[in-house]
Amino acid sequence: MDMETEVIDIERLKFFAPFHTLTDKQLEYIAINAQVLQVGSGKVVIDLNSNSQDKYLLLEGTLKLRAFDDSVSIIEADSVRARNPVAQLRPSRYHVSTNSLCKLLVLKDDFLNTAIEQSEVSSSFSLSEMPLDEEHEEDRILYELILELQQGNFILPSLPSVATRIRETIADENSGADDIAKVIMADPSIAAKIIKAANSALYQRRKKAEDCKSAVVSLGTKVTTQLVTSFALKELFTSSNKLLEQRMKKLWEHSIDIAAISAVLAKVTPGFSAEHAMLSGLIHDIGNIAILNKAADHPLIVDSEEHLEKVMTKMHAQVGSSILRNWDFSDDFIRVTEETENWMYNENEQADLVDIINMAHLHSYIGSPKQKDVPIIDQVPAFHKLALGKLTPKLSIQVLEKAHEQIRETKAMLHL
Repeated sequence: MDMETEVIDIERLKFFAPFHTLTDKQLEYIAINAQVLQVGSGKVVIDLNSNSQDKYLLLEGTLKLRAFDDSVSIIEADSVRARNPVAQLRPSRYHVSTNSLCKLLVLKDDFLNTAIEQSEVSSSFSLSEMPLDEEHEEDRILYELILELQQGNFILPSLPSVATRIRETIADENSGADDIAKVIMADPSIAAKIIKAANSALYQRRKKAEDCKSAVVSLGTKVTTQLVTSFALKELFTSSNKLLEQRMKKLWEHSIDIAAISAVLAKVTPGFSAEHAMLSGLIHDIGNIAILNKAADHPLIVDSEEHLEKVMTKMHAQVGSSILRNWDFSDDFIRVTEETENWMYNENEQADLVDIINMAHLHSYIGSPKQKDVPIIDQVPAFHKLALGKLTPKLSIQVLEKAHEQIRETKAMLHL
């Protein structure tokens, strides 16, 4: 393996998630000083259970990741998965080797922090001495977020306990409907919602569910898990700050809108689960919860809608993917947090969750001021991959209008 210093085009660096919020000056420092590793095919890059703090970004080639259970996955350069450092959790959960000749950008232990400190932002003012005016306050919170994320010190919200317990219970092969119902009944509010959902027009079960166990049996364990998680998420959208509480409420309402439309789109698209899409819609902006909580420490950010929007726009994807990895959510959910409102997203030939969520956004913006800022529905790749792509934009809108009752029912269920 040959380590060398190579000047990388800063536009190339902007592809990678750790650099999304950095200035061109910061990127120039990284481009000049970062080390590049050239590795032949079949070589080990990261050992299973490695505690090395070095991070690797794939510039060229293909990597093979073998997990502790011997499952194998592949990462190709320029793919969605290549945007983040490879197998970055420590100790490493994967044995990483090269599947071809590869070129890797190596971020040594504290390199990124050094790059930020040496950049124009930190050289013009230090974090501790930065004046609290509006212009610098926006930079300050971004600076703190970047450092805390890279150092693993960023306080991420925990998955609500009932959702964690239900996932653990269902993962136990010896658990049954009785065990699942007991976990749910420990939270009377969630239990009531599950029973009401099971008896709603959305599920149209012949036999009415009289208690939590019969509701679980009626819905099935997979749907139950996704509904419990969806219901539990609401408790995260709160703040003790009155202004931020309004933003949290607005964020929850937006998430419900996207979740409801996504569920309907999933129903008319073969291969998708309505509940899976609904949960994805609810968590697509989950990073903004952590950012809003962080903003509570910065009054000038809280008071400025413009600055708050900028911070959320720049950081929500990176923070959101960190949260979902921490919650052990699957890659398709994580990809949604990273690619939401990337209208030209076209990673796969077949439709995926990102396509569902992006189409839900476009439909939700119809008739709103935001409509003028987004593409026409049939101009995005997602439209042509979903079942709606077989229709004209006008007819696809009519499909959703006919499903208005289903959307209303789904929103009512989430508002319980």
